Amino acid sequence: KEAMSRYLHTRDGRAVTVKLSVPTSTRSLNQNRWYWGIVLAIIAESTGHTAEEIHLALKDMFLPRKFVKLGSREVPVQKTTTDLTSAEFGKYLEQITAWAAQDLGITIPQAH
Repeated sequence: KEAMSRYLHTRDGRAVTVKLSVPTSTRSLNQNRWYWGIVLAIIAESTGHTAEEIHLALKDMFLPRKFVKLGSREVPVQKTTTDLTSAEFGKYLEQITAWAAQDLGITIPQAH
């Protein structure tokens, strides 16, 4: 409260927008290691593409897009896996493993 009060006094009566949100945890390092070291590696080896190519394709397939209005245009903006919460990243991984099993016939082992 004190820090906010000091900051508001520096604004000399000018408008300020304050946003409060519930903190969320981003994807864990273990999730990220498993994604790059296991999931992408297995799919890349099976398909002959690089892990980076697979990563870009999977983001395009499974991450939601939002649209940003720039002038008269609406431009699609895709989330990055870096911005996902642990829960969102977990769901993303579940979608990938289900897709890999169904469409590619690849079984990806579960993370420990």
